[in-house]
Amino acid sequence: MMLRKPLVALLLALVPVLGYAQEKNGTVQGFDAESRMVTVKGKDWEQKAKVSSSDAKEKADLLKEGAKVKVEFDDRGGGDVRVKSIMGR
Repeated sequence: MMLRKPLVALLLALVPVLGYAQEKNGTVQGFDAESRMVTVKGKDWEQKAKVSSSDAKEKADLLKEGAKVKVEFDDRGGGDVRVKSIMGR
């Protein structure tokens, strides 16, 4: 019973950390291979994010301008936004 309160407090403290990933549908507006930055635009939003080197190689066809994608962003704070996953729609 004494362990229950600290465990609940720990879980509640982790909830904001788990909520930063956002999955959205959009269209690739551009990709800079040198910096691995992709710009994805949706109906009423636009997001620039860094792509992992493995995704940049394996999913190069999805990073072309005009590609329709479903992308999950991971906002790490301080303006550091990464692509957690990217797939075609």
